Order: sequence, then C-alpha cells, then structure tokens
Amino acid sequence: MKEVVVIGAAGNIGQVIVKDLVESGAEVIAADLNEKKLQELEKWAGKNIAITPLDIKDQAKVKEVIKQGKVCVNASNYMFNIDVMRAAAAVGVNMLDLGGLYTMTKDQLALDASFKEAGILALIGMGSDPGVSNICSRYGVDMLDSAEEIHIRYGSTTTGLTFSFAIDTIIDEAIKNALVVRDGELCEIPALSGEEFTQFHDKLGVQKTYSILHSELGSLPQSFPQVKEITYKDTWDETTIEKLKSLNSLGLLRNQPVESSGEKIIPRRQIISLLQQTLQEEPEWGIDELLVEIKGKKGEKQSSVKFEILTGQQDDWGVTALAYATGVPASIAAQMLLKGEIEGEGVLPPEQCVNPKKFLSYLSQKNVELYMTCSETENIKKHHLQEEKIF
Repeated sequence: MKEVVVIGAAGNIGQVIVKDLVESGAEVIAADLNEKKLQELEKWAGKNIAITPLDIKDQAKVKEVIKQGKVCVNASNYMFNIDVMRAAAAVGVNMLDLGGLYTMTKDQLALDASFKEAGILALIGMGSDPGVSNICSRYGVDMLDSAEEIHIRYGSTTTGLTFSFAIDTIIDEAIKNALVVRDGELCEIPALSGEEFTQFHDKLGVQKTYSILHSELGSLPQSFPQVKEITYKDTWDETTIEKLKSLNSLGLLRNQPVESSGEKIIPRRQIISLLQQTLQEEPEWGIDELLVEIKGKKGEKQSSVKFEILTGQQDDWGVTALAYATGVPASIAAQMLLKGEIEGEGVLPPEQCVNPKKFLSYLSQKNVELYMTCSETENIKKHHLQEEKIF
C-alpha cells in the first residue's frame, strides 16, 4: 500500500510536498487534474511515486484514490477543502491540508463529528502559516505562565513576482475583511489595514506589513481563550495592492455571473485566467520569514517568546522560498501521522494536536534557519534578551 496520497500534487506547493516525502522515504500517490505536470513531477521526484489524474469534483474517484493511502495531504485550492475532507471521512483515512482562509476553516471545524465517528483525524491548516505559526503559538503559550498576546507576521525580500502563489487566495486576502482579537473579542477590520513597520531578522530588516484575512484567527481564539490580543499581518507589494483595489472597484473580482455578448461569465474567473497567461515577470529571489511572538508573564515579569523561521530559494530543487516553507511542514506532519506521533480524532488545528518540540526538531533538519528569542522585563530600564538557534 502506498503511504501518502497528495491531492493537488502538481501545484507549486504540492510538488514540494511530494519531493520532500519521497526524499524522506515515503511512497506517494500524486493526484492532480493536470496530467502533463504530473508526468513532469514523476520525473523530478525520481522515486517512490505513482501518478494518477484526478478531478476533485468526481467524489467517487477521489474516494477511490484516497483509500489507497494511509494519510492524505490536500494541497489543492482551499475551495475544495470540504470535498476532500468528506471523501477522507467516508473511506476512513487521516488527512491534512494547508488552510482555509478563516471562513473555510470554520466550515471545516464543523465537520468534527463525522471524523470522530470515523475514528480518524483531519489536521487542518498545516503549512507555514497557518501551520508552523499555530505550532509556535502553542510552544510560546506553554512557555509562559500566562499568555496575553500572539502576533504573527510574514515578511519577504523577494521582489518582481506579483502573485507568488494561488491567485484566488491572494485576491481574497486583498479584498475580504481581516480579523483580529482585541480585548478578547474577535473583530472585523478592513483588508490591508493596520499598516505597521515590522522588525524582522537582520537578513530582512524592517518591512511594512498589513492585516489580511488568515486561517489562524479561525482556531487560535478558541484554542487560547485567555489570550486577549491576536493579530496576523503580511508584507505586501504596494503596487500589487493598488492593482487589486482597481480591479475590485471595477467589479472585475466578483464571483457572481454577469451577461456579456449573450453569455454568462464570472468576472473573477476571467481575470484569473488572463493573469495566469500574462504574468511573466521574473522575480528577484530573496528570503522569507515567518515571525511569531507570544507576550505575557513568566512569574511576575512581563515576558515574550519570539520564533523566527527563515527560508531562502531552494536552488537544488528550483523552488521558491514560499513553496518550500509551506510544503515541507505539510510533509513533516504527514510523516508524523504515519509514525503515530500525532494523535487525535475529529477536526483539529495544529496547536491542539502537534507536539511543538518534536515538530520543530524535524523542521530544524530541513534547509531553514530557526531561531527562538526569549526576553524578560522587570521594568522599562531593565531588559534581558537572549537569542539562540534552537535544535
């Protein structure tokens, strides 16, 4: 029996998941609608891989493919998360995915009973962020006696690539209201608001970040109800923001059909199709960083724990920092599930079922830099800061 089924395997992130799995010794079934890219993936991965064309809308075929593995990784567009989950629950196979951009995350959590009934686990949002961000949040909360704030930031020095991953997801992040926890209450705020200058690692420096809709806010408030402030912000190219605002103001990012020349078309689908064909700009590759800071108290002292995960372009694999940073954590989690190192039933986010120290020990063996900074402050004049490379 093949060990891991990867759905959406031919995408930028799916390919990294497959590559890391096979290089770690797992046998993989790679499934995707794009047969040509599947064949290219088969040659690139090099071993322990079987490919199969798959249309996610064909539920019978999805079930047939998933039941051939012990674990299923869903790397397809988040709009298909529910379809894949239902198929996995029907055939009794543990699964994980890369996140649901909050709204989908809430819908996924609502499937908890069906997975408990099947006696299996759906680990939702297990990439970089969400995923590693949730796990670092758990680690930091556990290190403090009382956690009060969680702040997640993503930065990058890569330039020239207007859309670095799924265009659909980027559009939603740019136009849908973001969410934050303030004074213990979940609040909506405008997309790309709350601009701030974030100090990342010296290799990235200071970058402007913005609030966007993200999956972490779909689970962290329930996992850590004692935390009174939770935020997520990402760095964005300002020209990309203006382009998307212009398209949205013209109604070209709507999902509702309109009539054109006697035919009904969906503006957003047309725009995405065109962008996929016209975006040819060559990027200047840089470094990506996931930063997670948890603030609170240790004893009577105000304290904080900060995690920084730095990832660069993977020249040996020819993949971007973002694809590597997102795909490798999903591969690690799939392997942990195979080993029985992640336990639980139902639908769970990473912070509720993944052992932080064990996961980060695996991540530290990959081509990333992982830092943890701990600080304790008795008063504004006395500040102790220690930075260490962990694991």
